[in-house]
Amino acid sequence: MGRKVTVAKAKKLQKKWWDTRLNVTTNGETHEDTCQFHFTVEELQNYLDEVKTKSLEQGVDSPGINIWFGAYDETADKPSLATVFLAATKRIKSENSELEFDDVANDEIEPFNNGAGLWPPLGY
Repeated sequence: MGRKVTVAKAKKLQKKWWDTRLNVTTNGETHEDTCQFHFTVEELQNYLDEVKTKSLEQGVDSPGINIWFGAYDETADKPSLATVFLAATKRIKSENSELEFDDVANDEIEPFNNGAGLWPPLGY
């Protein structure tokens, strides 16, 4: 697990986001945005298991996951708020001579969304 960070580092990263990106402008209006998304371990594990199973069925040896930012349409009671979604990737031989491989979108597997964003936003 070499990619973990300390809680202190995570809080510093989140504070930097809060200080520089909390307020966004959409269609000329400024509003706070959500910055936390909750998925249960079971939900994430189920999606990872699905990606692994479907990738193996496709002959994909090294599946991965990209985490993307997105934004919902505004509603009557909320502005356009941020979201994240997970999208499966597959490793292919790179056409770039400086890289051995590229991890590209595997559009044969549907992305995972539906995490609950905290509203109004709170810090970590």
